[in-house]
Amino acid sequence: MLKTGARLIIISSVSGGGKTSLISRLIRDHTDLHVAVTATSRAPRANEVEGKHYFFYDAADFEHKIQAGEFLEHARVHGNYYGVPAAPVEAKLADGISVILNIDVQGMRTVKERMGDRVLSIFLLPPDRESWEDRLRNRGTDSEEDIQLRLEQGIGEMAAADEYDYQITNDMLERATGEVSFILRQEGVVRD
Repeated sequence: MLKTGARLIIISSVSGGGKTSLISRLIRDHTDLHVAVTATSRAPRANEVEGKHYFFYDAADFEHKIQAGEFLEHARVHGNYYGVPAAPVEAKLADGISVILNIDVQGMRTVKERMGDRVLSIFLLPPDRESWEDRLRNRGTDSEEDIQLRLEQGIGEMAAADEYDYQITNDMLERATGEVSFILRQEGVVRD
């Protein structure tokens, strides 16, 4: 049974929308929150650590875990699988600890359907297209083809932002983090 107050906090955005940076600041400011580690079938990037940034599975292992029902949600994105292992999230919620999920629109819909009113969803909007493109290019991790694909996909994701409980424009990271912290306090997820 879930303890009162424990929530699933879904934070979604377009690729390059600042989710990871904002979540890092939330965790710094609110030590009573936990971030779920997502699994993926893509290869790790140079700075990524197994179990900290992602759980890295090959495609066959990932598909086996899907068949076994081990994910809270999963999807194939940009040619790779991504998913949130259910057991660690459910254990934290059972202990009364709220969990942040960094997932896409499709994942939010699946988790909301499965977890109902335990879900608090926030969509981070980029301030404008130019800033958004600059963020993607400045990461230096994607080819031009990948950047164009992410921009195209992001337009569709932004069209779904009104399905979220809250929408925050991430024009300045400190301000956006403050707005999300305010929402979490108002919703009773964190305390001052």
